[in-house]
Amino acid sequence: MGSGRTVAGRLSSGAIIMNFKLGAAAALVLASALGGCVSINVNEADEKVDVAPMPSALIGTWDVLLYSDPNTEPSKTEFVVTEVTAGTFKGTFYGSEILNGRYTIKGNEIVFAGRTADLSGAYWHSGRLRANSVIQGQTLSDGRNFLMAWTARRKR
Repeated sequence: MGSGRTVAGRLSSGAIIMNFKLGAAAALVLASALGGCVSINVNEADEKVDVAPMPSALIGTWDVLLYSDPNTEPSKTEFVVTEVTAGTFKGTFYGSEILNGRYTIKGNEIVFAGRTADLSGAYWHSGRLRANSVIQGQTLSDGRNFLMAWTARRKR
């Protein structure tokens, strides 16, 4: 199997369920059967088939660490996704309803954005969920004039 491609299958939880060499056609059939979104990334060293997380992987409660100041401990909140449908999602961030939640698949990650609001104005949230089940995101506040980085892990 010298010219095969390495396939690492993942469940929506991010758990690896297999890792072995396959031919191109077999790799695509297997990756599709796993329910993943498939992209083929080619680099100079190797060819590989990546299985992206399914959009439903966003559903659930996420523990968020907000990094407002590099010299202090991060603050905490929750990101809750209750529904994912055809490029859109519903939920809450910091206890406020997410409006106009949208997502797309790019390679092996889900890219998403949405906004919330309070009395100080709008908050624009966006992030990327990779197969490792960690979200890296950022929030822009118009009314409070800040950009804050954050990370989130699925609540256990």
